[in-house]
Amino acid sequence: MEQILKRLNSFIENDLPHILSKYNEDDFDRILDERDEVAFSERWMGIFDIIEEEFKERKIDKTISATLREKVFKLVYSITNHSDLASYISDDYGLIIQSIEIKHNDWWLNSLWLEYKNGNLPHGTLVETEGELIDLIIK
Repeated sequence: MEQILKRLNSFIENDLPHILSKYNEDDFDRILDERDEVAFSERWMGIFDIIEEEFKERKIDKTISATLREKVFKLVYSITNHSDLASYISDDYGLIIQSIEIKHNDWWLNSLWLEYKNGNLPHGTLVETEGELIDLIIK
């Protein structure tokens, strides 16, 4: 888990600001609108519900994900001054780290991560990507 957290923190600090710089205010609003469409939001919420249930059943502490989410929110907000965007992106990173904590793998979530890794803000229809999320993060 330590290696994953180091990789994610490095990505957040070094790559996420660059990704955000590629977009403008209109892009952010369009991206958020696309994320609210059924194709994206239902998949995201489905994974969220599975992970939330597992955290409740196992009584897992959310300190790691809360710390990461806060870091992402503050960074995104400081760069964009867009609180909704900061919330969405920080929620993505919370979902990613929590799925790793419970060893839940989902090919759609893999694609969500790969969008970030490829320098994009995830939105619209994501094509599922086979593999293990941990491996995709470490590579």
